[in-house]
Amino acid sequence: MGAIIEKSKQSKQCINVKTIFQKTILYLSCIIFVFLSQPFYAIAADDIDYYTMDYAAISSQIAKDVEEYHVPGMAVIVVDKDEVLFAETYGNCESIDTPFIIGSMSKSFTALSVMQLFEQGKIELDAPISGYIDCSGYLKDPSEGDEITVRELLNHTSGLDTNHYFGNAKITESKGTYRYSNVGYGLLGKIVEAVSGMSYEEYVEQNIFQPLNMEHSAASLEKGRENGLISGYRNYFGIPVAGEPNYPDGSNPSRDSAPYSTVPAGYISSSAADMGKYLQMYLNGGMDIISRDSIDKMFYDYVPQDESGQDFYGMGWGYSKQYSQPLLNHAGLVENYTSNMFLIPEKEIGIIVLVNMNDYLVDNNLLGNIILPLLGEERVSLPDHAYIIFHALIDLIYLVIVFVSIAPIVSIRKWKNKPGTKGLLAIDIMRHVIFPCLLLVLPYLLGSPLWLVWYFVKDLFFVLTFACVLLFGTGIYKAVVGRKHC
Repeated sequence: MGAIIEKSKQSKQCINVKTIFQKTILYLSCIIFVFLSQPFYAIAADDIDYYTMDYAAISSQIAKDVEEYHVPGMAVIVVDKDEVLFAETYGNCESIDTPFIIGSMSKSFTALSVMQLFEQGKIELDAPISGYIDCSGYLKDPSEGDEITVRELLNHTSGLDTNHYFGNAKITESKGTYRYSNVGYGLLGKIVEAVSGMSYEEYVEQNIFQPLNMEHSAASLEKGRENGLISGYRNYFGIPVAGEPNYPDGSNPSRDSAPYSTVPAGYISSSAADMGKYLQMYLNGGMDIISRDSIDKMFYDYVPQDESGQDFYGMGWGYSKQYSQPLLNHAGLVENYTSNMFLIPEKEIGIIVLVNMNDYLVDNNLLGNIILPLLGEERVSLPDHAYIIFHALIDLIYLVIVFVSIAPIVSIRKWKNKPGTKGLLAIDIMRHVIFPCLLLVLPYLLGSPLWLVWYFVKDLFFVLTFACVLLFGTGIYKAVVGRKHC
């Protein structure tokens, strides 16, 4: 920017350097975000036998990855329908019975609850949700509850948007096509409560956790802590920092509870051992928890997630053809936990991976490389010290943004003594109006409102708001005080 140029430089040269900085930010941003926004597509491997797999070698590699990627703690389990084939913990996770918040994997429990009530004749999948709950307080227009069916909520085809929450949710133009919606599964949780006459916590405890002997699973923060819930971490500028989850149960009014999600959509806690039992229930056809026919509906009554023909969404479960063998899967992500679960139908194998950190821009993508060998796929080749490299590049972008926002303050005296010209006025408008506005709008352009950035990428939120406050503030000061010479 103009403020970082030596005194002898002319205005034209200032603009050239400004352009260089803009291009630097743009190019670095593109390199990082294009790489990190892409999933690790699997490379087909030889046919794998989960009974002769070298779990010791895989575990050794996972331990190295956990250390290199600065993962605080992780738990992994591999099961077939009868036994545990592999179970291990890493980092600060000391027991396979230690619970984690499992994020959106909770949706499968909600879908399972709905299907149990469907089998009892208490819910019709194609009935409007207004027949089960009063939509006032949940939908912006409660009458839209007449237009949304239970099945549409299960399949994410109701038209409710990804970033909707209770109170502002409304049908959009996406109705009838896949659009991931946390608020939709929150509504399903309300339907479970209304139909069963029990709280959601009580329902899943009595109808899923207890029958499966899932002793370290819970649908409330208080019970999760009693079970030994592991501390979760957010990542700030490449440094994992322990912190409270934004648990949405309203049990602590002073806590910054997540407005965008609910327990049925993303805040069940469970251990790897318990989740292994949960997957074994599916592998055994329901085990008197649910019928095989309803399981098939959950898995295969799906809709396409996009036009690729590779990914589909059923009822609380995804179905993917990306890998060398078809997979049923679901990921989970909350503010300071991430998770993944997989069922491999052809092998009758289930896999759970739980992590007590959310590093949205780096680790959440690098962790895909840990999972691939467990799926019988080859690891993706990554540079050594990938975690450090990518965080360093992101921190460099942050530093440039902060530098650009501070520079006008440092050079304010020189600015006041410099004669005003149309060119310098244009630079000031670009610097103090257009640039900070772009910073604030950028998350929305990428599909995430700024309030969501606050919950999931706090370091980015701090940088954006800090820069915008300084740039807008300095701009207001300049407009009020004006230059010394005109």
